[in-house]
Amino acid sequence: MKRYHSHLGRDIVLTGGSARDLAPGQFGVLAIDGGAGGWSVVHKGPDGEVVELNNEMHFELPEDALAFAKELIEMLAPQEGEAS
Repeated sequence: MKRYHSHLGRDIVLTGGSARDLAPGQFGVLAIDGGAGGWSVVHKGPDGEVVELNNEMHFELPEDALAFAKELIEMLAPQEGEAS
């Protein structure tokens, strides 16, 4: 699986478990215990704060976490006809 993804103009980065390399505004799919503990989805805000977006639920596969991140981005995107 490739490390960098883009969905609706938003960046998603797969990482080995740290959000420190994410740029503000990026989403991350983080490996927990090298992936053995599952995968988490995070977002790094404009001030550098990192928020876990899937709460206590971890995904078994990185593909599932990536799909979840894409769904979140779709929900955040302005709908057709809405002001952005």
